[in-house]
Amino acid sequence: MSVGLQPCAPEELKYPALRAIADLPAEGRGAGRWLRRGRLVTTPLLPSVLRRALLRLGGVRIGNKVWGLERCWFESGQVSIGTGSGVNAGCWFEGSGRIELGENVGLGPEVMIVTSTHAIAPDGEVRRQPEYHDVRIRDGVWIGARATILPGVTIGEGAVIAAGAVVTKDCEPGGLYGGVPARRLR
Repeated sequence: MSVGLQPCAPEELKYPALRAIADLPAEGRGAGRWLRRGRLVTTPLLPSVLRRALLRLGGVRIGNKVWGLERCWFESGQVSIGTGSGVNAGCWFEGSGRIELGENVGLGPEVMIVTSTHAIAPDGEVRRQPEYHDVRIRDGVWIGARATILPGVTIGEGAVIAAGAVVTKDCEPGGLYGGVPARRLR
């Protein structure tokens, strides 16, 4: 029985330099998109209007009157942020899955939203290829500092997530959630 991450197969390692050269055009396009979504774009030295415009060029959908977006990281271009929402400094939007933030959502500093995971086979082997699961955060949700939202989670309208919580399952509308893993507190 094998457990954990398996070593690379010989065919995966054969001619890595040639494979890298073949991938250059796609990598160049990816690098351009990355530059329009990374920390260079979200520097506080740029006015917020310019930050929003550059993120939109990178594929991020941003509603009106969205504030913050300083020192954030948008690994995925499949992010939408609704009107009136606030994204505090250092937030991380990870993976290639879709991330939807509703209207009037508030994210505290350094909130991490994760859309990728690696499946574990019945024999215990961890799959190399990631799976992506969408994250949906409904209207009026507040998420405290350094909370982590894991793949496939939907947070219901008006819910509050405490600082430092790790949300592994869906949250009901209007509830207060906290802890690791997060559970409903009231």
